[in-house]
Amino acid sequence: MQNAGWVPGPQFKIRPPVRSLGALERPRLENALSAAADSHRLTLVAAPAGYGKSTFLGDWVRKSDLPCAWLSLDRFDTEPGRLFHGVVGAIQSAANKSPLPGNDSLLALDQGLAHDRTASYDLLLGALEDLTEPIVLVIDDVHLAGPGLASGIVGVLAASAPPPLRLVLSGRGHTSIQLERFRYGEGLGELGAAELAFTREEVAQFACSLGQDPEFDAGSLWKATAGWPVAVHASLVSLAQSRNAPLTTPIATPAHIPLADYVAEEILDQLEPSLAEFILRATTCDWLGRRLAVELYGRPHGSVLLEECLRNGLFIEEHDYRSGESMYRWHSLFAEQCRRILERRDPLLAERLHRVAARYYQDADVVEGVAQTLKGRAPRQAVMSLGAHWLEFVLGNDAQTLERLCRELPTPWGEDPEILMIRSVCRALSGDNAAADELVRRALSRTFVLDATRRRTLDGYRTLFEPLPAAGRPDHRATPGADGRATADLPGGRRSGPGSTGLFLLAQAEFRLHRSGEFATALLHAAGDVGNAEQLDALDICAHADLSLAFAAAGDLAGAEEHATQALGRVEALGWGSQERLAPAWLARGIARYWNDELKAARACLAKAQRLGSEFFPSGPLSAIYRVLVDCATGDLTRLADSSAALEEYHGRGKYAVSWNALYTVAVAKVAEAKGDLEGALGIVQPLGAGGHGALADTLLAELLRRGGEATTAQRCAGLLADRRRNPYIDTCLSLTEALLAHGSGDTAAAHERLEHAVERAEPASILRPFAGLRDELADLLVQHAVWGTAHESFIAALMARDTHGGARLRAQSYWNLTEREREVLAYMRSIMTAAEIADALFISVNTVKTHERSIYRKLGAGSRRDALKTAAQRGIV
Repeated sequence: MQNAGWVPGPQFKIRPPVRSLGALERPRLENALSAAADSHRLTLVAAPAGYGKSTFLGDWVRKSDLPCAWLSLDRFDTEPGRLFHGVVGAIQSAANKSPLPGNDSLLALDQGLAHDRTASYDLLLGALEDLTEPIVLVIDDVHLAGPGLASGIVGVLAASAPPPLRLVLSGRGHTSIQLERFRYGEGLGELGAAELAFTREEVAQFACSLGQDPEFDAGSLWKATAGWPVAVHASLVSLAQSRNAPLTTPIATPAHIPLADYVAEEILDQLEPSLAEFILRATTCDWLGRRLAVELYGRPHGSVLLEECLRNGLFIEEHDYRSGESMYRWHSLFAEQCRRILERRDPLLAERLHRVAARYYQDADVVEGVAQTLKGRAPRQAVMSLGAHWLEFVLGNDAQTLERLCRELPTPWGEDPEILMIRSVCRALSGDNAAADELVRRALSRTFVLDATRRRTLDGYRTLFEPLPAAGRPDHRATPGADGRATADLPGGRRSGPGSTGLFLLAQAEFRLHRSGEFATALLHAAGDVGNAEQLDALDICAHADLSLAFAAAGDLAGAEEHATQALGRVEALGWGSQERLAPAWLARGIARYWNDELKAARACLAKAQRLGSEFFPSGPLSAIYRVLVDCATGDLTRLADSSAALEEYHGRGKYAVSWNALYTVAVAKVAEAKGDLEGALGIVQPLGAGGHGALADTLLAELLRRGGEATTAQRCAGLLADRRRNPYIDTCLSLTEALLAHGSGDTAAAHERLEHAVERAEPASILRPFAGLRDELADLLVQHAVWGTAHESFIAALMARDTHGGARLRAQSYWNLTEREREVLAYMRSIMTAAEIADALFISVNTVKTHERSIYRKLGAGSRRDALKTAAQRGIV
């Protein structure tokens, strides 16, 4: 019987919130919560303010098939008696709606917490055990209950409630309830900010629900807000108000999303003052480490408050590692609003903190460091930073970005002679020699503003980079060396250590700008030679490491292996501790192994290159591209998921040039193709058109277009690479694509001519991956080509032998009838090679070959080579 003293609590606390007009229904989340509540006794919904937790949970409660109790907490629920009253009242309200026999003892409970708290808790647990039907208790805003939540009734229910009670706790961050035993024990349902954030489709749907045109550019808004629901709503309202009418045309996100007041009132003002102050200071930049957090906060326990932000999900996550230090990234839009708040409250402090961040980043990340100096109104510091690091900056990013930063310097700092000289080099490297000359003239006309030290620096630039010819590169001629490789003629005799360093850095810039690999190689040779002569061991090692990558990119796989071995060997001999600069050597080895079709070894080398690579060198992103290619080749979807995630991580940093974007797009398409979605892959590469990008990107693009049936576009793409076929593996891939295009159109002569050319380029360097990747399509064409006539019979026969060994489709039940050596001989018999030529290819005697042939005839019941091959084909052996 119901307790005669039962008095309902405030109804607004035990009713889910009324759904606001225009709120988005989210069946995706509702289904996820239903699955979690079905599978777990405790489910946690945790995300910062503005993620729509209450709205979504209210919709779920109203639609749920199970009886649901709702309780909204407030700041007064820190008192145990009040919290117990609310919990019991909410459960009784839900039980009242389902008059089942098992509910009687629950409805008879007194909502008041007795002096003996344990006895009251036990009575509630006992009443819950009598339930014959499950009840879901949703408690919203649990963070308002404070640290006493774990020791009160909610903690007791989480730890000991019987199975009929399902508990859903919703709040802004980490609760005081110990959750690890659930995660690693009976299980815990969890929905976090990542799940609660709007998807791109939900942003579009929400925009339409607010009266926007279906063509609204939802993608830009989704990217700018990272799906933060309140930010999406504020942006849409702001856009509509700015036009005083609903949007009718696609439009980008507003430049300013008006969320500062929301962040101040709903987030910062709800926190402890010390934590709120830490957040305002630490959001000076989007990325920070613990040391920077302490410097920005100005007190030693800044790292403790950083940990509290992580634990409570306050718009920050551990994201990356640099120089062995954990790095953390704020939600960019949240950080932007916090900066606006601090600038309004204390603009001088905001500027000073930007200068603190600039000093922290000045050596670790020049781009970020310069940006922070400008925000801190310290343009002189920006000039000094660019002057000290601009060569490294060219390597790690690109000349265009460097020049843009120079141009963004305010007057008169943008006319500083050193900055003008840096811009002249950027212009020269991009081929605009006229503009470079004009900038040099302007720089020299203003040298009177420099002190003696900076004047010497400026003269050093001129010595290093003048004269600049029309081609936009320093006037060092590449000439063949004694080994036939390019070397550089150095004007004015041998250079000093600084001059050698300049050659080395300039060669890296040349190589990373995807221009002449030969010129980069010549400069690296020159830098390495000077390094050896002057005992510059580090420079010599770096030169060999980068030479290995230059040779790999140019297609000289043997040269890449040679220089990689030298670099790695010298490091081991010297006991050199720094490994980061060896990343190019490991990447070069990985590239060589990939094109040699040694996929397992390639993956190991690429993984090491990616671990060692950094923001300032291309080993990481290029390794990510090749790791995707390796995993696509093996078809290992688990590894492919990992390599795809690494690729997305690099792409998300947005610090790479146009050539990277094309490679990234093709790699993503390759992933889709490897998963069987060829149509989706073609859709991904559609923006790339018919090529005109980097050689590797266009090569992969042409083959993808051919496989997708876009023969005309594929042919046009291959044709655009006519002047870039000096690279053997690029030429091999393109020639095979052209051969299959010709074969598909019935042009037999062109097909065999292109196939012969591909084999001719591939054989010297054992470039096998293009053939392995096209194994099925090339099988018949290779047999026909052997009959058609080739100057590379051994290589063709070896390819067919690899096909016999590698293809699962060739393994029939009769396959065991032939020995391993007999299968090798049979593969060579598919060509027109004589027994003597087969013997030479297999390094065995002619008599042994003939013995194997006789055994093959006997086992297959054949009287001749033709009959043996015909029977083998019928039985699925070849």
